[in-house]
Amino acid sequence: MTGKERLLSAFGNKQPDIVPIAPDIDLIGMRWWHEKTRKPWWNVFLYGDPSFEDVYIEANRKLGCEIWDYFGRIRSEPGVKAERKIIEQTDAAITQEIITHTPYGDLKDVVAFPRDAPPWSMEKYIKDIDQDWPKLKWVMEQAVYYPEVAASSKVGASGVIGVTGRTPFPDFWVSRRGAERAVLDFYDYPELMDDIFQFYRQYVSDFIKIAVQAKPEVIWIPASSSSLSLISPEIYRNYSLPIVQDVTALCKKAGVLSHAHTCGKSEKVVAMNYQETDLNIMEPLEGSPTGDIDLKAAKQKFGDKFCLKGNINTVLLHKGKPGDIKDAVKQAIADAAFGGGFVLSTGDSPGSNTPDENIHAMVEAGREYGKY
Repeated sequence: MTGKERLLSAFGNKQPDIVPIAPDIDLIGMRWWHEKTRKPWWNVFLYGDPSFEDVYIEANRKLGCEIWDYFGRIRSEPGVKAERKIIEQTDAAITQEIITHTPYGDLKDVVAFPRDAPPWSMEKYIKDIDQDWPKLKWVMEQAVYYPEVAASSKVGASGVIGVTGRTPFPDFWVSRRGAERAVLDFYDYPELMDDIFQFYRQYVSDFIKIAVQAKPEVIWIPASSSSLSLISPEIYRNYSLPIVQDVTALCKKAGVLSHAHTCGKSEKVVAMNYQETDLNIMEPLEGSPTGDIDLKAAKQKFGDKFCLKGNINTVLLHKGKPGDIKDAVKQAIADAAFGGGFVLSTGDSPGSNTPDENIHAMVEAGREYGKY
């Protein structure tokens, strides 16, 4: 089997020739690129030279594993062009100001691009909900999407391209508001949040209806801020689950696989997704100490429906020895690979300072023990 065939077989909850290996090594890949080129990370994240996707694919090829390329996009036109200006540059970081003009006033974001770390938002778009939400809503309404994939990936037969769908509502709101303030908003302004949620739910549904027409192999649902490490089960049920239900139902109708990522504490999330959605693939199934998933139990409870993807813990990958990693891989394969429907991966994205010998040990052990 090719890497693409292997992943698609497992994603479809079938048994491939061997267990596919697709770790989430975006930050490790960035470190490797930086060490090789001696160029700052802002070349990638600010200037796209090279693209983050290309860096990620190159890192996966270096490891010799299957490639889960979740960077796919459908072609779009934003409708509104933001003004971007460098307001500070030092040896350590570049700071960019982003201004978007709307009929209701300007939206402003400030983003820091460090030399050797991912970018982060210093100033979120939504500072005052009453003032700023109408601006953002107007911007979202101007976007135009087309039913075609924006560009061809370099993955080829080595892996699978996932088109990024839209996040559940808590993830959307956290990215525009900041984590602490966003969570409090659900309690402080329940009626307003319900109104915004209803608009966003329709926005996502309209987007996915167009995206599935492009016939991607997989629609990816990034849902890190829907983790129960951040929000309550009630918030997940009321604001995340309906989006996952809508997206996965549309994917199922179109014959497109759906793939969700919810890291951290996710046992109740996985159960709700299993019982109440049409989801196909669930990752990263984090175990202790950063999550609450027992992989063996997850296979027994959810393996008849889900492809399970995970779950070598990032703390172990950072602090353990290669022998510890190989033992964990052997156990994960014993717990979840039987019958197929399993992809060996990391339990979320390991830090860029994860020892190389440990991530290589994970792949080596996966090949050694992952034979059917």
